[in-house]
Formats: sequence, structure tokens, C-alpha cells
Amino acid sequence: NDHPLAYGMPDEGLATFLAGSQVYEIVPSDRNDETAILATYVERDVLQSGWLLGESLISKKAAAVSVKHGAGRVVLIGFRPQHRAQTHGTFKLVFNALLNGPPAAARQSASR
Repeated sequence: NDHPLAYGMPDEGLATFLAGSQVYEIVPSDRNDETAILATYVERDVLQSGWLLGESLISKKAAAVSVKHGAGRVVLIGFRPQHRAQTHGTFKLVFNALLNGPPAAARQSASR
């Protein structure tokens, strides 16, 4: 993934789906042409450990997306990338979202 919000992430990583986590299905339309999928769940053999009911419900779905909203962007991460049980590798998604946000000048002018 060459999206700035996914810099440093491997081509294949591990994200934990816990009860209450979200998945995103992007349906093409003229209103979401500026939506970027940052991470997806694999097609099959999603379960790595524990138990999973409804594998087909998260298979090939987006786990993290960046969506244009008004003059800005919203980053949606469906799992807790900073959770204590999560691999430290997913922290990059949070830090990249913070570091690659709008420049300070844009934030200041928007708040006036």
C-alpha cells in the first residue's frame, strides 16, 4: 500500500478483529470517488487464533479507510490499532494519520 497513511505497513499484516470492531464496504458512487482503502481483511482463512463466527462478513472488507469530507478527510480504522493486545505495527496507522494531517496553516485558517 503506497498511501501516505499506510507508510511503513507491510504488504500483509495482522490486525485483530474483536467483538465490536467495524468493517467497511465501499460501494462505488459519484459521492465517494475520493475514498481510499488503507487496509483490508484477507479473502479466506481470516481466523488466526480464537474463534470467529461469520468469516464471510469480514472477508475482503476494508479494515481502514480515508474518506474526503467537506474540505478535509476522515480516517476510519475499524479495529483498535493502539490496543494493548494489538501488534505494535498497527500503531503506524494512528501516527501516520496524525503526521499526515492538514498543515498547521490550513488548520489555523479553518478555525477563524
